Amino acid sequence: MRFVILTALALAATFGGAAAAEPLSGRLAAIPYPLTLSKASSGAEVTRDAVLLTSLKGSDLYSPAKGPRADTAPRVTFAPKGDFIFSARVDRPHAADYEGGALVVYAGAERWVKLLFERINGTTNAVTSASAAPVSDGAYHVRVAPAMPAMWLKVARSGGSILLYTSADGADWQILRDVPLDEAIPVSVGFASQSPLGERYEAAFNDIRFDARKVQDYWQGR
Repeated sequence: MRFVILTALALAATFGGAAAAEPLSGRLAAIPYPLTLSKASSGAEVTRDAVLLTSLKGSDLYSPAKGPRADTAPRVTFAPKGDFIFSARVDRPHAADYEGGALVVYAGAERWVKLLFERINGTTNAVTSASAAPVSDGAYHVRVAPAMPAMWLKVARSGGSILLYTSADGADWQILRDVPLDEAIPVSVGFASQSPLGERYEAAFNDIRFDARKVQDYWQGR
């Protein structure tokens, strides 16, 4: 069965700030937790094994040292307990600069980690990341050929670390970052879509995997 959840038009009007979260009736087969839709969005589709998450123009997750914070990227998330390994195949971005689909670990507006497959200019896609505490940084890890249809992204919590990985085939992984985060801090984890400059973007996620355990192979995230 397919579950389609459309946000009210009033949510789209709140792009200058955070929209209220709402529970989703859809469930992912790989995720043993209820799902929540947060932030303004034109819609989210959840099947047993895939997520399609639409963001509108101006949506982003970004915390600069100066200027206003952007926390308007729509998210479909869940709240895992303890250590975990979470990954998904993310379809390539294709139009406006900085649009893309991400995996996020969110502990609040001033503490989050984002692993993103994004369009960085008219001819280049890349796997990038950002971590906010509360100011966000930015790291450009892997340039990806425009013809590459997708990349796999993985985030893992292992004790006091959030580990970030990427893969071109979902089998052989490359570690990108090890971000400190106190293991006592609760987080929501899941999928995000952003479209800072384009009119709208549909981020597509599939091959979703979740394992509630600590990483045993640090370099591969297994």
